[in-house]
Formats: sequence, structure tokens, C-alpha cells
Amino acid sequence: MADYEFSSAYVDSIVRGLRRTGQLDALMEQVSPLAQALAKDPYGETWQPALLLEELGEAAVALIGEAPFEQVTYRAMQDRFGPIVLPMLKSSLASSNKSPAAILKKLNDLVKVAIRGVEIFFQPDGDHGGILQVSYPRPVAPSVARSWLGVLRFVFEVTTPGEVKETFHAPHGATLQYRVEWQAPGPATPAKP
Repeated sequence: MADYEFSSAYVDSIVRGLRRTGQLDALMEQVSPLAQALAKDPYGETWQPALLLEELGEAAVALIGEAPFEQVTYRAMQDRFGPIVLPMLKSSLASSNKSPAAILKKLNDLVKVAIRGVEIFFQPDGDHGGILQVSYPRPVAPSVARSWLGVLRFVFEVTTPGEVKETFHAPHGATLQYRVEWQAPGPATPAKP
């Protein structure tokens, strides 16, 4: 079975975020030589092995904590990928009253610029919530579940305020689920041609 992979641009954005914490040097002492090499040269290959970024994520959570790591992943989305995906979503967001569902339904395709080898599915539950499911080809580290909280925070920031009500990491370790809810969006604004 093939593993999933991250784009070098995403790895670079995570490493930059870890550097901003001021703890990158200490973190490098906690990871393998292969993970150190990835952090030093994220652009060595176009796609990077997920296991190495997971190793960096686990070490980061142990060193800086869960909330700061979530902030790192949020900033990676905001700084690196927001400028790429938001223009593609402009008309969808306008026609959906800025509902997070507009992005969550398309997330499987949108994240392909950053990650490949995962399947993402959003099941709406009414007009203001639903379940986001992320399936991996193998069990993933707990830091992976935290990283999606940063992604979801970004989604709620660019759409309608919302929150993750519940997180579930399946016992087999290869599936993550997030029950999300958001406020009723304001009136729709027509998309500009």
C-alpha cells in the first residue's frame, strides 16, 4: 500500500511556522536524521514522505504543545494556501452565503495542492453543520488530527464563524472525523462577473 505525501510547499510552510516558534533547533534534536534533512531542505523533492512530517509534528506537539502546533498549521493554510484556493472559491462562497459547507464539500480537491493519497468527504447535517471525514492509507500520528483543526479554523475564518464540536480518531488509526457547526450565514451577495 502506498503512503500519503505532502507537497514540498506545505512542508516548507510548516517548517517556517516551527521556526517562528523559536523552537526549531530544539525540535531538530528530537527527530531522526531523515526528518532533520527534510526540515533543512523541504524542496529536495516535489512530494515528501508523510512519515517524516508526522515525526516533526509529534516532536513539535511534545515540545511546544497542541495549541501552538494547531496555530502553526493554521498559519500554513493562511499564508501559503489561502492565496491559492480562495480565488477559486470566490463565486461558490458568494452564492452559498459564505457557508463553510461550500469549502468543506470541495476540500478533497482543494487539498491536492498540499497533500495526496488521502480521501476527504463532508457529510452535511442540516444547514449549519456536518461531519468531515479524512481517510488515510494507514494509521496516522495524533498530531495529524491536530493539524486538521488548524485547517478547519482557516475555513471558518474565511466563511462563517464555526467550531469543531467533536473530534474522533478511529481505533484503527487511519480515519479522522470532525463534527463541525457554524452560525447561520448572513444574506447572500451576488457573485461579481
